[in-house]
Amino acid sequence: MIFHAMGLSYSHDKEFSIDRPNGSGDELLLIFITEAMVSLEEGDVIAPPRSAILYKKGVPQRYKACGDKYSNHFLHMDCTGEDEFFSSVGFPFNKVIPLWDCSEAEELMRMISREEMSASPFKDRYMDMLIKLLILKIAECSEKKNTAQVRSIHSSALGALRAELYSNAGSFGSVSDLARSVNLSPSHFQQLYREQFGVSCYEDLLSARMKAAEYYLKNTALTVKEIAALCGYENDVCFMRLFRRKIGMTPSEYRKYMNSAGN
Repeated sequence: MIFHAMGLSYSHDKEFSIDRPNGSGDELLLIFITEAMVSLEEGDVIAPPRSAILYKKGVPQRYKACGDKYSNHFLHMDCTGEDEFFSSVGFPFNKVIPLWDCSEAEELMRMISREEMSASPFKDRYMDMLIKLLILKIAECSEKKNTAQVRSIHSSALGALRAELYSNAGSFGSVSDLARSVNLSPSHFQQLYREQFGVSCYEDLLSARMKAAEYYLKNTALTVKEIAALCGYENDVCFMRLFRRKIGMTPSEYRKYMNSAGN
């Protein structure tokens, strides 16, 4: 996958309209934030908010605002030579695809945007993998049957919460805090969380805290007590006990081991 250009949350007024009879010269992925009118070979269709379409190179691209405002994310790319990849995942080109969880696709697009600005020698490989992951995520959504696989109305909120948990574990003091952040009772929250992710919210909270602790121990000179506080523990003794149980060594032993391994 060769990246060309992208835009996040581009907005226009009700007069917005695109009409490219021969396409844009490359593949174009759109994620609609607002409702849009899309003209396809079979006729005009309404693309609802949180839906996507991937135009194949050379196919007409015709879409426009369907209300007082139009907004979308877009990604231009060259998929030449990737026929086997698309065939293996059964991706439907030139078709509006409802996304039951748009947040995951949007996060992947933000990652692509950040990587595009990097100076990494592996940038092209990262971009290729991230774009393929985005395509896989959208393909997965296209296979969900509205009748047989209805998602919880809390699915998107839980997905966003889990992402926040793993990026900032110390901001959540307990399972009750997690439940409160999505306006659910602790018991209902725990049930939905396990059903969606296959793990208890407590174990996820512990895992997120330990991953954060490992990062701080390896990459900073913060004391164990300071790290415990950053990971959401008021008692560093409790933190050290849980860390040893989860990782198999004390925080100090882990830091010493990682420093020696790095040398």
